[in-house]
Amino acid sequence: MSTDSPSTHHPPADVLFSSTSLLMTKANDLFVEILESAVEPFGLRSKDFIVLTAIDAMGPQSQQDLARTHGIDRTTMVSVVDGLERLGLVQRARNPDDRRKYAIGLTPEGQTLVRHNLSPAILEALDTFLSPFTPDERALFTSLLWRLVHARDTTP
Repeated sequence: MSTDSPSTHHPPADVLFSSTSLLMTKANDLFVEILESAVEPFGLRSKDFIVLTAIDAMGPQSQQDLARTHGIDRTTMVSVVDGLERLGLVQRARNPDDRRKYAIGLTPEGQTLVRHNLSPAILEALDTFLSPFTPDERALFTSLLWRLVHARDTTP
């Protein structure tokens, strides 16, 4: 008979890592699926939405900066920006600080889409994703995610 009670038994580290990794992957996949459904009626994909909202929040940026900041490989970023440009949502302009680079900015149509059409759809998608949580749990979840991503002690 084991002397471990449920409160003192801890799974091995590899099991914890595996299950945590799987849960994070599944949560991300679910979020992307919900996000894709929310932006699809606008003829967009989730990466399009990410780029549009990044430009809206931070102003015109280079493709390289957008790719680096949002974890999108550079080849994919070119495709995303080309598609958004074809839709008339972004425009490339020479970067005044470095004439070799282009700054990607929103067109008036892109700005209207992001601020007036996409925002309500995305809030609804986020509400769908977080629906299993109470309001307090949503706040805690967001706080914990923020801490995981932003509150790292960078000293060795």
